[in-house]
Amino acid sequence: MPQATYGDAESLFRAAHNELMRVAYALLGNRADTEDAAQDSFVKLVTAWHRVGGLPTPDEQRAYLFRIVINEALHILRYPHRRWERLGVDTDTGGASGEALDEQVQARADLRLLWKAIGELPGMRRDVVALRAAGYEYREIAASLGVSISTVRSHISYARKQLSRTVARDWEGAQG
Repeated sequence: MPQATYGDAESLFRAAHNELMRVAYALLGNRADTEDAAQDSFVKLVTAWHRVGGLPTPDEQRAYLFRIVINEALHILRYPHRRWERLGVDTDTGGASGEALDEQVQARADLRLLWKAIGELPGMRRDVVALRAAGYEYREIAASLGVSISTVRSHISYARKQLSRTVARDWEGAQG
């Protein structure tokens, strides 16, 4: 017998809160941005409740909420001020040599290109990759998004191919 759906946006959000925070933090890396993503996600969930509340199962409602949170986290990563944070630009080098700092800045620039490419993946594929990057196992991703494990594997496989092409193209463009 199917489980009853969540009665309101707040019930769904409260039930999934800890897991949502884990996903957002894994993507964003700091508490302030994680809280911003969660708050913005709740507002979007409330706004979209007429659609979400009508979904037939609680798993589908949770999957919708996870998609909102992932999109919000990726949106925050695109904020202009985040570019400086992710590049490691600050006044304290911590005693690192200039060469090590250059390597760190280049690695962070490469990571920024990768996250940009992930953000450009189509909906479900982007969500699957973001959850995988956040440390979730295939079965956890499948349960969170309400899809089969084979669907998760397919999305990961196609995303790897697409990201390889996109990142290689962007990296070559950045070098030239």
